[in-house]
Amino acid sequence: MLVVRPYQPADLGQVLDLWERTGSFPTGADGLTVDQAVDLIGCEQSMPMLAETDGRVVGMALGLVAGVVGWVYRLVMLPAEASVPETSQRLLDDLESQFTERGVRKIVTVVSGAGPIRELLDRRGYRTSRGGVYLERDLAFAVVARSTLAELGGRMIDPRLWEELRGMDQAKEIIERRVILPLAQPELATRHAVAAPRAVVLFGPPGTGKTTFAKGIASRLGWPSIEIQPAELAGEGPERQAKCLAETFDRILELRSAVVFVDEVEDLASIRGEDRKVTPSVANEFLKQIPRFREVPHHLLVCATNWIRRLDPAFLRPGRFDYVLPVGPPDAEARRAIWQRYIDEITDQAADVGALVEVSEFFTPADIEFAAHMAAQRAFERELLEGGTTRATTADFLWAIQRTRPTLTKEIVESLHEDTLRFARY
Repeated sequence: MLVVRPYQPADLGQVLDLWERTGSFPTGADGLTVDQAVDLIGCEQSMPMLAETDGRVVGMALGLVAGVVGWVYRLVMLPAEASVPETSQRLLDDLESQFTERGVRKIVTVVSGAGPIRELLDRRGYRTSRGGVYLERDLAFAVVARSTLAELGGRMIDPRLWEELRGMDQAKEIIERRVILPLAQPELATRHAVAAPRAVVLFGPPGTGKTTFAKGIASRLGWPSIEIQPAELAGEGPERQAKCLAETFDRILELRSAVVFVDEVEDLASIRGEDRKVTPSVANEFLKQIPRFREVPHHLLVCATNWIRRLDPAFLRPGRFDYVLPVGPPDAEARRAIWQRYIDEITDQAADVGALVEVSEFFTPADIEFAAHMAAQRAFERELLEGGTTRATTADFLWAIQRTRPTLTKEIVESLHEDTLRFARY
């Protein structure tokens, strides 16, 4: 027996199956992706109607009211049902009746090619709009008011940043696969029951690129990047700190999308209370905000720490963070790639990259950047003060390396290895 009824949240599984079986997965004839269609179902103006036979969803019509215009999206039927005119006609009858009750005076829809649905629409008097062409443009979730971003201290990151991150391939690949791809390809992730991450922790020594990776994630996704500095909350006074943090998260969660970066999270969640730079009420407020953050799609929380063993173990539990990812120092191959990038930017002279790699064993990417710029400065001053046109040479880079204090030591590297075995989760 055929029943036409409104959509209920419990129907989502059957609806996704219907879309897949009717060629509407991952994108339908209406141009909507699965995520976009699901979002449309949930909006206040939508009127999703289902055709059901013996408890099985066999058809759907997704209506949307825009003033006096009613839009019909996802008018789909299983092939066996589409061949029965009465079934699809009943579904369209009920939707048009709903439109009439909402004051709609014109109905618009998008169809692709011939078929039973097109034949039904032709029989009911739907006509091709004369002289019109259907145009569409996808807007990234990152489209937000610049004033709102500025007030939150956020900004859009150059979309080329992720591709320009070279020399840290191991960490980059892990972040790409575990974090970025499920967020960038939500339809495919849904198809394989892969849950998109909502919160991750990056840990590693200072200067290894945690902040750069957080910005790179925002760059890759095309989402706004917003940074929260726990130490800055201390300036608000004890009675205002927790309230300011809650207000900040309230505004962030109103955005369509965001990558929120909390650096030096040990200032909020150190196992030793005396090491925290904020009051206990702020730490508690932050823990309360994480579940809220996890409930909102298209938002990612990235926390970074130089000293993961100082964090309260309860803070790192799986229910709060999907992944705990190490960002370690560059190995020889990574140092070679980083040095080569700066050499290409700085000089036209042939440089012995192997020699630079060998004497910069305990350098972080930040150390290499500092030394490279020091070599460039030396060449600049030499030409300015002594004449000549020679740009930076291997000797200049080696000179700069000798005058750069490495961030890392053998003990720090060994400690990171121990922390990776103990805390990493990916």
